Amino acid sequence: MQTLNNSWSNYLNKYDWTHTATVRLHYRISELSADRITTTLVKYKPINYLFYCVENDRYDINHIHLLLNATSTVDRENLAKGLGKYSKSVSYFDEVKNNTAISWYCSKQLNQNIPYDLKFKEQYLII
Repeated sequence: MQTLNNSWSNYLNKYDWTHTATVRLHYRISELSADRITTTLVKYKPINYLFYCVENDRYDINHIHLLLNATSTVDRENLAKGLGKYSKSVSYFDEVKNNTAISWYCSKQLNQNIPYDLKFKEQYLII
């Protein structure tokens, strides 16, 4: 029987991820806040779709892992702009080098009842 994180890892591996990022804020990120932040981000022009999960740290704080499918023009600065945050809030940003590895890494804690979602720009387009 596959665990939730293994199932999601396999599912995420089917998508074409171009970038990965970690967002750390100076406060604990609630499930509602993570949803709002990532909804704002997926509406941002360079982002086509994204997966996020909120992971807990050791000291009652947490962070958001992002998998992104975005244009090649996206970088740390304009990702922070799309989030409506300072560039320092994007503590890690890089191009995806191994889709299988990053899909596993970003889904590794999903068995621990943490907020996560897969969002597509099309979900938020006004027709």
